[in-house]
Order: sequence, then structure tokens, then C-alpha cells
Amino acid sequence: MIEAVIFDYGGVFSSPLFRGIGKFETDMGYPTGAVLELLFGDKSYIGVEGIQRTGNGDAPTGAAVTHDWHRLEVGELTLEEWFAGVQTRAPAVLGQEIDMGAYLQFMADMPVGTHWPVVHKARELKTSGLAIALLTNNVKEWGDHWRATFPVDELFEVVVDSSDVGMRKPDPRIYMLTCERAGVAADRCVFVDDNADNIAAARALGMETVHFGEDPFVAVAELDAILARRGTP
Repeated sequence: MIEAVIFDYGGVFSSPLFRGIGKFETDMGYPTGAVLELLFGDKSYIGVEGIQRTGNGDAPTGAAVTHDWHRLEVGELTLEEWFAGVQTRAPAVLGQEIDMGAYLQFMADMPVGTHWPVVHKARELKTSGLAIALLTNNVKEWGDHWRATFPVDELFEVVVDSSDVGMRKPDPRIYMLTCERAGVAADRCVFVDDNADNIAAARALGMETVHFGEDPFVAVAELDAILARRGTP
């Protein structure tokens, strides 16, 4: 029986993040994938043009904090310190200094929409009495912004933000913390995320999973199928 559904935020409730960064690289004359590598330490960072949906599906091994971006997400760096590191690393990665003015304008113009079918599903589940929780890798300084994109506080009594708890997915501890706060066992949960490594970590803990793709309606249907198969209280 399923007793709780745990949702990711970026790419699940929100549309994919950093969409259009490939065009930004081209416009700026930066090597393909170099900005992703500079910012996140990974050319296939979550949220970019759907690349995150390709992962190898294996359970992750090693530390979940291996780059300054990860340190930002667990609250070890401030946003200002992270930006300073980006500028320091830029010549070695881009072959030139990064134009911070252009990058900040790109960030300001970056479209971030809301997947309202997922919002409606979360509200439906809560109304039915099923526990729901939000588990997100995020940046402390962006908290007010992302929380304003949909009614987070109305829907969720349990919100686990990596920057608040000092851990980030796919570290198994942050999943277990979320389960503990929701008052459920891992094998009684469904976890919904758009990152393959995060999904693999959840499966390794015994969770049912929905690997969120391009179509929110497909993800909601997959979630409904799991709930029907496993049953709910």
C-alpha cells in the first residue's frame, strides 16, 4: 500500500530549468556544453533541454557533493561566493572570461513555467487524505522565487530543501529524512523526479518511482497507475 507521494520541484512542478542555454552558448561564442560544465560541473545538468531524462539508471555511488554548485545547494556556499567561483573558473573552461552581464540577463529572461496538471494532482491527493511531500535540490537565495510559482505552503506540510538540511539528492539520507518527516516508510512511497540519478537512488531505497518526462499528463497517468496497483489507505 502507498501512503505518501514525494515530489521533486524543478522539472516536475516547474517547466525544465535553464532551457535555452544552448542558444546562449552559441550566441556568446562559447564551446557547446561549456557553460553547463562551468556552472554545474556537468554537461547534462538537470533541467536543460530534457537532457537529464537520459541517465544510465544505475544506483548512484560516491558523494552527492562534488562541485561548487552542489555546495551551493547544500548551503555551504552563498550565491555570491558561487558566482565568484564561476568567474574564476571561466577562462579555463570557456577559453575566455564569462560575460556576467549577458549571463545574468539570460537568467532574468529564462522562462520558468508551472506544470499545473501536477499541481492539480497534488491537491487531489492531499484532499483524498494521502500524504504528500516536496523534496528539492535548491538554492537558499532563490527560495522566495520558486515558492511563489505555485501554492507550496497550501499544499505541503513537509518541504525538504537541500539548502536548509545540508544534503542533496541523490544522497540516500535526504530521502530518508523526507520519509521520516512525512511519517512513512520508504517502501510505502512513490517518488516523482525528472533526474535519472535521483530516481535510481529512490528505487534503491525501495520506493516506487515516476521518472518525469516531457509530458506532465503522462507522468500523472504513471503515478495513478502505481497508486491503483499498490492501493492507498
